[in-house]
Amino acid sequence: MSNMRKPWYNVFGGRYTGEQPPFYNTAELPWVSVLENNWETIRDEVTGLMHEQPAKLKPYFINKSMSFPPKKWKTMGLYFWKFTMHDNCKRCPETVKLMKQIPNLTSCSLSVLEPGSNINPHQGDTDAIIRCHLGLSVPATLPDCGFQVSKEIRPWENGKALPFCDAHTHTAWNNSAERRLILIIDVMRPEYAKSQNMICAHVLASSVLQMLYQRFAFLGSRSGYLKKNLYNLLRYSIWLALPIQRLKMF
Repeated sequence: MSNMRKPWYNVFGGRYTGEQPPFYNTAELPWVSVLENNWETIRDEVTGLMHEQPAKLKPYFINKSMSFPPKKWKTMGLYFWKFTMHDNCKRCPETVKLMKQIPNLTSCSLSVLEPGSNINPHQGDTDAIIRCHLGLSVPATLPDCGFQVSKEIRPWENGKALPFCDAHTHTAWNNSAERRLILIIDVMRPEYAKSQNMICAHVLASSVLQMLYQRFAFLGSRSGYLKKNLYNLLRYSIWLALPIQRLKMF
Protein backbone atom coordinates (compact mmCIF):
# COMPACT_ATOMS: atom_id res chain seq x y z
CA MET A 1 0.00 0.00 0.00
CA SER A 2 2.86 2.36 0.78
CA ASN A 3 4.16 1.90 -2.79
CA MET A 4 0.86 2.94 -4.35
CA ARG A 5 1.13 6.01 -6.52
CA LYS A 6 -0.58 9.06 -5.02
CA PRO A 7 -3.50 10.52 -6.97
CA TRP A 8 -2.81 13.38 -9.35
CA TYR A 9 -4.78 16.56 -8.59
CA ASN A 10 -5.39 19.42 -11.01
CA VAL A 11 -5.35 21.95 -8.16
CA PHE A 12 -1.56 21.62 -7.93
CA GLY A 13 -1.14 22.53 -11.61
CA GLY A 14 0.86 20.92 -14.37
CA ARG A 15 -0.05 18.68 -17.29
CA TYR A 16 -1.17 15.15 -16.47
CA THR A 17 1.64 12.69 -17.26
CA GLY A 18 0.31 9.62 -15.46
CA GLU A 19 -0.10 6.11 -16.82
CA GLN A 20 -3.88 5.93 -17.13
CA PRO A 21 -5.20 5.41 -20.67
CA PRO A 22 -7.46 8.00 -22.32
CA PHE A 23 -10.33 5.50 -22.54
CA TYR A 24 -10.95 2.37 -20.46
CA ASN A 25 -12.10 -1.02 -21.74
CA THR A 26 -15.76 -1.52 -20.78
CA ALA A 27 -15.23 -5.29 -20.68
CA GLU A 28 -12.97 -4.80 -17.65
CA LEU A 29 -15.57 -2.77 -15.72
CA PRO A 30 -18.42 -5.00 -14.48
CA TRP A 31 -20.54 -2.05 -13.32
CA VAL A 32 -20.92 -0.81 -16.90
CA SER A 33 -23.70 -3.38 -17.39
CA VAL A 34 -25.78 -1.66 -14.68
CA LEU A 35 -25.77 1.48 -16.80
CA GLU A 36 -26.24 -0.08 -20.23
CA ASN A 37 -28.93 -2.55 -19.17
CA ASN A 38 -31.01 0.17 -17.51
CA TRP A 39 -30.24 3.25 -19.59
CA GLU A 40 -33.86 3.87 -20.62
CA THR A 41 -35.02 3.82 -17.00
CA ILE A 42 -32.31 6.33 -16.11
CA ARG A 43 -33.09 8.46 -19.16
CA ASP A 44 -36.82 8.61 -18.48
CA GLU A 45 -36.38 9.47 -14.81
CA VAL A 46 -33.69 12.15 -14.98
CA THR A 47 -35.06 13.82 -18.12
CA GLY A 48 -38.52 13.67 -16.57
CA LEU A 49 -37.23 15.66 -13.61
CA MET A 50 -35.49 18.08 -15.98
CA HIS A 51 -38.75 18.75 -17.85
CA GLU A 52 -40.85 18.89 -14.68
CA GLN A 53 -38.49 21.33 -12.95
CA PRO A 54 -36.33 23.00 -15.63
CA ALA A 55 -34.81 25.40 -13.09
CA LYS A 56 -32.82 22.47 -11.69
CA LEU A 57 -30.78 22.39 -14.89
CA LYS A 58 -28.08 25.02 -14.46
CA PRO A 59 -25.07 26.18 -16.48
CA TYR A 60 -21.83 24.64 -15.26
CA PHE A 61 -20.73 27.13 -12.62
CA ILE A 62 -17.38 26.07 -11.16
CA ASN A 63 -15.48 27.42 -14.16
CA LYS A 64 -17.74 29.78 -16.12
CA SER A 65 -15.40 29.93 -19.12
CA MET A 66 -15.60 26.18 -19.71
CA SER A 67 -18.11 26.23 -22.58
CA PHE A 68 -18.57 28.28 -25.74
CA PRO A 69 -20.87 30.03 -26.28
CA PRO A 70 -21.11 30.72 -22.53
CA LYS A 71 -23.70 28.88 -20.42
CA LYS A 72 -24.44 26.27 -23.08
CA TRP A 73 -23.19 23.35 -20.97
CA LYS A 74 -25.73 22.59 -18.26
CA THR A 75 -25.92 20.04 -15.48
CA MET A 76 -28.32 18.60 -12.92
CA GLY A 77 -26.75 16.50 -10.20
CA LEU A 78 -27.68 13.67 -7.87
CA TYR A 79 -24.21 13.33 -6.32
CA PHE A 80 -21.16 15.55 -6.72
CA TRP A 81 -18.02 14.00 -5.25
CA LYS A 82 -20.24 12.31 -2.64
CA PHE A 83 -22.05 15.56 -1.83
CA THR A 84 -25.69 14.52 -2.18
CA MET A 85 -28.48 16.55 -3.77
CA HIS A 86 -31.19 14.99 -1.64
CA ASP A 87 -34.20 16.56 -3.34
CA ASN A 88 -33.06 15.39 -6.78
CA CYS A 89 -32.37 11.90 -5.44
CA LYS A 90 -35.86 11.64 -3.96
CA ARG A 91 -37.32 12.45 -7.37
CA CYS A 92 -35.18 9.84 -9.14
CA PRO A 93 -35.64 6.75 -6.91
CA GLU A 94 -35.02 4.11 -9.59
CA THR A 95 -31.83 5.81 -10.71
CA VAL A 96 -30.66 6.01 -7.10
CA LYS A 97 -31.30 2.26 -6.66
CA LEU A 98 -29.19 1.56 -9.72
CA MET A 99 -26.38 3.86 -8.59
CA LYS A 100 -26.23 1.98 -5.28
CA GLN A 101 -25.29 -1.13 -7.27
CA ILE A 102 -22.09 0.52 -8.50
CA PRO A 103 -19.25 0.12 -5.96
CA ASN A 104 -17.38 3.29 -5.00
CA LEU A 105 -19.61 5.64 -6.99
CA THR A 106 -18.82 9.24 -6.07
CA SER A 107 -20.72 11.37 -8.64
CA CYS A 108 -23.79 11.17 -10.86
CA SER A 109 -25.32 13.94 -12.94
CA LEU A 110 -27.21 14.76 -16.11
CA SER A 111 -25.11 16.72 -18.61
CA VAL A 112 -26.72 18.77 -21.38
CA LEU A 113 -24.75 20.30 -24.24
CA GLU A 114 -26.87 22.71 -26.25
CA PRO A 115 -26.89 22.77 -30.08
CA GLY A 116 -23.99 24.55 -31.75
CA SER A 117 -21.75 24.60 -28.69
CA ASN A 118 -18.66 22.98 -27.26
CA ILE A 119 -16.87 22.33 -24.00
CA ASN A 120 -13.40 23.84 -24.17
CA PRO A 121 -10.30 21.63 -23.75
CA HIS A 122 -9.55 21.13 -20.07
CA GLN A 123 -8.11 18.68 -17.57
CA GLY A 124 -10.31 17.12 -14.92
CA ASP A 125 -9.76 17.16 -11.18
CA THR A 126 -7.92 13.91 -10.50
CA ASP A 127 -6.91 10.56 -11.97
CA ALA A 128 -8.25 8.72 -8.91
CA ILE A 129 -11.62 8.17 -10.58
CA ILE A 130 -12.94 6.57 -13.74
CA ARG A 131 -15.36 9.01 -15.32
CA CYS A 132 -18.05 7.47 -17.51
CA HIS A 133 -20.49 8.99 -20.01
CA LEU A 134 -23.75 7.14 -20.74
CA GLY A 135 -25.57 8.27 -23.87
CA LEU A 136 -29.20 9.22 -23.14
CA SER A 137 -30.12 11.36 -26.14
CA VAL A 138 -27.35 11.69 -28.70
CA PRO A 139 -28.53 13.74 -31.71
CA ALA A 140 -25.69 12.96 -34.12
CA THR A 141 -22.46 11.05 -34.54
CA LEU A 142 -18.99 12.10 -35.67
CA PRO A 143 -17.94 14.56 -36.93
CA ASP A 144 -20.92 16.66 -35.80
CA CYS A 145 -21.15 15.44 -32.23
CA GLY A 146 -18.27 13.87 -30.38
CA PHE A 147 -15.73 13.67 -27.62
CA GLN A 148 -11.94 13.77 -27.55
CA VAL A 149 -9.67 12.57 -24.74
CA SER A 150 -5.96 13.21 -25.31
CA LYS A 151 -5.56 12.33 -29.02
CA GLU A 152 -8.47 9.84 -29.25
CA ILE A 153 -11.87 10.88 -30.64
CA ARG A 154 -15.03 8.85 -30.09
CA PRO A 155 -18.77 9.36 -30.56
CA TRP A 156 -21.45 8.92 -27.94
CA GLU A 157 -24.18 6.35 -28.54
CA ASN A 158 -27.56 6.01 -26.86
CA GLY A 159 -27.39 3.34 -24.17
CA LYS A 160 -23.62 2.89 -24.45
CA ALA A 161 -21.04 3.70 -21.78
CA LEU A 162 -17.85 5.59 -22.53
CA PRO A 163 -15.43 5.35 -19.56
CA PHE A 164 -12.31 7.52 -19.63
CA CYS A 165 -9.58 9.14 -17.55
CA ASP A 166 -10.77 12.63 -16.66
CA ALA A 167 -7.23 13.81 -15.89
CA HIS A 168 -6.26 13.83 -19.57
CA THR A 169 -7.05 16.96 -21.55
CA HIS A 170 -10.49 16.48 -23.11
CA THR A 171 -13.08 18.39 -25.07
CA ALA A 172 -16.62 17.85 -26.41
CA TRP A 173 -18.76 19.40 -29.12
CA ASN A 174 -22.32 19.34 -30.40
CA ASN A 175 -22.68 20.91 -33.84
CA SER A 176 -26.11 19.38 -34.40
CA ALA A 177 -29.46 21.18 -34.16
CA GLU A 178 -30.56 19.33 -31.00
CA ARG A 179 -29.46 18.96 -27.40
CA ARG A 180 -27.01 16.23 -26.44
CA LEU A 181 -27.92 14.51 -23.16
CA ILE A 182 -25.65 12.13 -21.27
CA LEU A 183 -25.36 10.79 -17.73
CA ILE A 184 -21.97 11.35 -16.11
CA ILE A 185 -20.83 9.12 -13.27
CA ASP A 186 -17.54 8.91 -11.39
CA VAL A 187 -16.31 5.66 -9.88
CA MET A 188 -13.30 5.63 -7.57
CA ARG A 189 -10.52 3.40 -8.84
CA PRO A 190 -10.31 0.30 -6.56
CA GLU A 191 -6.82 1.11 -5.25
CA TYR A 192 -8.15 4.42 -3.88
CA ALA A 193 -11.45 3.14 -2.48
CA LYS A 194 -10.35 3.37 1.16
CA SER A 195 -9.28 6.99 0.67
CA GLN A 196 -12.31 8.11 -1.30
CA ASN A 197 -13.69 10.52 1.30
CA MET A 198 -10.42 12.44 1.47
CA ILE A 199 -10.02 12.40 -2.32
CA CYS A 200 -13.56 13.78 -2.70
CA ALA A 201 -12.75 16.44 -0.09
CA HIS A 202 -9.64 17.38 -2.10
CA VAL A 203 -11.72 17.95 -5.23
CA LEU A 204 -14.59 19.74 -3.49
CA ALA A 205 -12.11 22.08 -1.78
CA SER A 206 -10.53 22.82 -5.15
CA SER A 207 -13.98 23.56 -6.63
CA VAL A 208 -14.86 25.95 -3.81
CA LEU A 209 -11.49 27.65 -4.20
CA GLN A 210 -12.04 28.14 -7.94
CA MET A 211 -15.43 29.73 -7.29
CA LEU A 212 -13.97 32.03 -4.62
CA TYR A 213 -11.22 33.22 -6.94
CA GLN A 214 -13.75 33.91 -9.71
CA ARG A 215 -16.01 35.85 -7.36
CA PHE A 216 -13.37 37.77 -5.43
CA ALA A 217 -10.71 39.02 -7.84
CA PHE A 218 -8.50 40.42 -5.06
CA LEU A 219 -7.66 36.87 -3.96
CA GLY A 220 -5.59 36.50 -7.12
CA SER A 221 -3.08 38.99 -5.79
CA ARG A 222 -2.64 37.17 -2.50
CA SER A 223 0.29 34.87 -1.76
CA GLY A 224 0.43 31.19 -2.58
CA TYR A 225 0.79 30.60 1.16
CA LEU A 226 -2.72 31.98 1.72
CA LYS A 227 -4.11 29.87 -1.10
CA LYS A 228 -2.51 26.71 0.26
CA ASN A 229 -3.79 27.29 3.79
CA LEU A 230 -7.28 28.18 2.62
CA TYR A 231 -7.31 25.03 0.51
CA ASN A 232 -6.25 22.83 3.45
CA LEU A 233 -8.83 24.43 5.74
CA LEU A 234 -11.56 23.75 3.18
CA ARG A 235 -10.33 20.21 2.54
CA TYR A 236 -10.41 19.07 6.16
CA SER A 237 -13.70 20.85 6.89
CA ILE A 238 -15.35 19.12 3.93
CA TRP A 239 -13.82 15.76 4.87
CA LEU A 240 -15.47 16.03 8.29
CA ALA A 241 -18.79 17.30 6.94
CA LEU A 242 -19.33 14.90 4.00
CA PRO A 243 -20.49 11.83 5.98
CA ILE A 244 -22.96 13.98 7.93
CA GLN A 245 -24.30 15.63 4.78
CA ARG A 246 -24.95 12.24 3.17
CA LEU A 247 -26.80 10.91 6.23
CA LYS A 248 -29.87 12.92 5.26
CA MET A 249 -30.42 10.44 2.45
CA PHE A 250 -28.86 7.22 3.64
